[in-house]
Parts: sequence; C-alpha cells; structure tokens
Amino acid sequence: MTANMPVAGLRSFLSEAPQTWEKKMLSLAPRADVVFEINLNAVQANFQTISAVVGPYVRVAAVVKSDGYGLGLIEITRALVTAGCDLLFVGDLHEALLLRSSKIGAAVAVLCDEFTRLRQYYRSDRLIPVVNNCGELDTISASGEAQIYFLNVETGFSRQGLTFNDIRRGYLCGTFKQHPPSVVMSHLACSDRVADATNVLQRNRFRAISDLLEPARYSLAASAGVWLGKAYHLDIVRVGSALYGLNNAGIQPNPLQPVVRLRAKILDVRNVPKGEAVGYGATFRTIRASRIAILGIGYKHGVPWACGNKIYVRLAEYSAPVIGRMSMEYAVVDVTDFPEALCGPGVFVELLGETFTVNDLAAAADVYPQEVLTRLGAGCTRRYVNDSSATAGFRAGQPVQTTGPISSRSCPELGPE
Repeated sequence: MTANMPVAGLRSFLSEAPQTWEKKMLSLAPRADVVFEINLNAVQANFQTISAVVGPYVRVAAVVKSDGYGLGLIEITRALVTAGCDLLFVGDLHEALLLRSSKIGAAVAVLCDEFTRLRQYYRSDRLIPVVNNCGELDTISASGEAQIYFLNVETGFSRQGLTFNDIRRGYLCGTFKQHPPSVVMSHLACSDRVADATNVLQRNRFRAISDLLEPARYSLAASAGVWLGKAYHLDIVRVGSALYGLNNAGIQPNPLQPVVRLRAKILDVRNVPKGEAVGYGATFRTIRASRIAILGIGYKHGVPWACGNKIYVRLAEYSAPVIGRMSMEYAVVDVTDFPEALCGPGVFVELLGETFTVNDLAAAADVYPQEVLTRLGAGCTRRYVNDSSATAGFRAGQPVQTTGPISSRSCPELGPE
C-alpha cells in the first residue's frame, strides 16, 4: 500500500483540470536572477548623434530587424519614432505587420520576404518592398501598376541584390524608365575598417550602377559606414547597431551612449580550498583558499560560452573574475577579495554597463557584437528605462536632447504615414 502511494499521488496530480495547472503556474513568479535593462533614452540619443554626424540633408533610417536587434521591435521603434525617425527597415513581412498593427507612424521597408508571392500584403498595408532579385523586379514590371520600391544592388557583398548585368538588362528593356525605384541601395562589406580598399571599390561600383538608374534617393552606408565620411552618406544612411550602442568601427572617444546593462544575482557563496577544480573540464583550479559566488546566469541567457575565464563582473568599486567555464544557467566568480558583507546571496553584480560594453564582451569571447546583443535580448527578460536620469546613470555627462529639427523631415515620395 505504501509503495503505491507515490504512483497514486502522481496520477492525482496529472488528472487535475487545466485551470488548476494554470493557477499554480501563475502563482509561481519567475525567478529574477538576471536583469537586462534597455535604455530607450540612450537609443534616442544615439539617433540624434548619428543625425548630427551626417547633417540635415541626409535621412537617418533605423534598421530594427530581428526584433530590434533583440531589444524589442515595438518598444525600440516607438522610441525612435518619438525621436523623429520616419523610415524603418525590418527583416520580414511578419515584423512589418507587427509595426502596422501597433500603429507605428513611419514608412516601413521590408528587407527580404517573398514579395512576388505576398505582394497583396505590401499593397494593403502600405509597405515598401526591397527588391533583391530579377524575379521580384519582373513582378513589378508585369503588374503595370505604380509601385514604390527600393532596389538592392550587388556591389561586392555577394549576398543579395541585382548584379550590374541584371541592371543593364533592365535598363535596356526600359524597366527602370517605366518603374523607377524610389531608392537604390547596397551594403558595404568592410565599413568597420576605414582603410579597407573594398569600401572604395564598392562605392565606385555603386556609382556606376546608379548612373544607369537615376533614382530619387541613394543609400550605401549602414552604421559603421557613417564614419567613412560624406562620400558614403549620400541621401539615406541605414543605421542599426549604432543605435543600440555598438561601436563596431572603434571610434574613439566613443560618441555613442551605451544602451544595455546586464546584472545577475548571486545565488550562493561558498568556500573552496586551494587546488580545487571549478566548473566543467576543470579549466580553472584555485591557487589559494577561495570564496566563490555562484551567479544565476549562463549561456542560455545569451552570455557567450567562450567568455569563461576571460571576463570580470563588477560590484561597487570591486571587480571579480569569472572562473571556469560558463554553464547553461550558472557562472562562477572569485569574490575572495570582496568584503564578505558586500556580496551574499540575493546581491546583484554587473556584467555589462558603462565600463564593460557589449563590444568588450564580444571581443573577449571572439564573437560578433550583434550576435551577443540579439542572444541576450532573446534569452533575458527585458526591463525598459526611458528617462533622462537613467541615461546619466548609464554614462556620466549631460543627456543628449532627443528632439530637434534634423529628425522632423519627411520624404513624401516614400509614403510615410
């Protein structure tokens, strides 16, 4: 009888009504072991910084693809539109329709999503397709109807876009005379390296293609390309990573506001004798009697696995190294030199902030900064901050104004709402 009781109890538990399960789940608040703060005021400040760099005659479009680089498509976009941004680039039709359903008042261009098959959605929701191949261009030509579209041309990235021969054939057939693109655009492969000759090669190829098309607008530079100078700014710059605080071009002093802050809770503190292994693979052994703290953060939250034994966390004026490999849900830090009263269970330490940024973390783990940002955004619960005092808390100094004449322009031929 006693042996059967656990089985009977399990059967009773599994037979509970779904409503009972839901109530139990709702009563269990998720553990807040990780705090991922996103400073919307800093995003707006970075938009204004880029606007000031390119000047009043260049339009700053925001690239908000991949869920706003992992930071939240709707929240990021609303902050940018409030700052004056009126042209948005999204990754696919799903993101575009989310913006439309959220009543975001800006022109929306879709970088890639089967325009030929899904054309009715573009028309009904006033979305701008980015044409990436001859098939999509043929769809516009065969329709015989007016269609606002951006034309992506291949200049040395070998990913998407019409080649020079594609453009020449369309030119000879009169396609572009009957259906001219509103914007001709391309993408630089090496813009984060100012001296790379590929930048000049792509700019020259872009000029040669554009001479055949004579569109209303030209766009070549993305975030890092902004720092290449006015020869690359043209009419529109398409800025993504820089809005989110990523300084991929390595400009010093860094003109961008840090946007994210990452903190993790100490779950446990324990004493470990000299010579003991820490973590998988025993990649770290204590060289002294040590006090270690277990943090409730790991690679499931987006922190790169490769940063074990390579980065530090901060608490007040102290820093502590991450020791051993990152686990799925845990990291270990050596807090031997911390005052015992300062770091106990429940205390939060900082992994990312003003002094150690996403770019720094990416460099330590030898990964791409955009990869780190999107993974953190997908793996952590986001917390938004949007007041000027928060910007000052992220970085010393006066907050940048988030309104101004530079961002109030519109481009009627692109159809902003």
